[in-house]
Amino acid sequence: MIRVLDLFSCIGFHSLGLERASPDFKIVALCEANERRRQELERLHPGVPIYDDVRTLPVIEADVVFGGPPCQRTSVAAAIHGKRDGHSLWPYMLCAGIDAGAEWIVVEQPPGNAAWEAQVYRHLSRAGYHVARFVFGAEDVGAPYPRRRVYLIACTSLPRLEIAWQAGPSAIERAKGAADARGDWDPDAIPTFDMDTWRADDVLERREAIEALGDSNPPAMAEVIGYMISDAMAGGAGFEPALPFGRTEYRSAAFNHSATPVDPQEMAGAADLCKTPPPQSNVKGD
Repeated sequence: MIRVLDLFSCIGFHSLGLERASPDFKIVALCEANERRRQELERLHPGVPIYDDVRTLPVIEADVVFGGPPCQRTSVAAAIHGKRDGHSLWPYMLCAGIDAGAEWIVVEQPPGNAAWEAQVYRHLSRAGYHVARFVFGAEDVGAPYPRRRVYLIACTSLPRLEIAWQAGPSAIERAKGAADARGDWDPDAIPTFDMDTWRADDVLERREAIEALGDSNPPAMAEVIGYMISDAMAGGAGFEPALPFGRTEYRSAAFNHSATPVDPQEMAGAADLCKTPPPQSNVKGD
């Protein structure tokens, strides 16, 4: 069993993708601020604890912490509109992972914010994690739209992280094949748009549903990450390496082991949030 703490859960597409990748993934808790979205999570995960604020999350033991901190103030779109100031709920996600004793922390974000990514790298490295950056899009798993995303995959075990990274290309092909088999992108299988839903009393609910879909990556993208992690946990038995370790020819996927020391003052703000003190990093020069 691989216990998963799903943060910034939206309508549950990350957890759905992980569960599709392997029955070994077990969602132990979710966290989502939006009430309507929590109702959908309750439907998908009956009996699973659902929290409404990552800032007040109790200690929840998990092997994997997975989430995409809201990017309204860190993304390229935020920069275009003059609202990018670097503010993020990321420190709370980091501390949830430390408190959980997680072996894996997976951070999902849109591409285009190298400074924010570098900060996340430093925080994870300081907390004793090795980090790989894996970039691909919904189009790579068969979707009719690009939706490229960055996944910062962190693990306390460098050998396991190497296995996960090497499994990436084959994991994408496996997720694409599974999505095709399910008919994920079949236009005849997608529910048609009902104009009656635009009646005045349904407009708000409809708008929130559309926003939730817009905030979500298709489950097949988390399925890719699930294959990578489950292969690594199994010692690499489920894949054939498609690339020599360290090459970057596949899309923008690149392994980047982060060993950059962090400014103690920068880390203090995150560490102070944690219920469990961050472990000492085994990175040289820390």
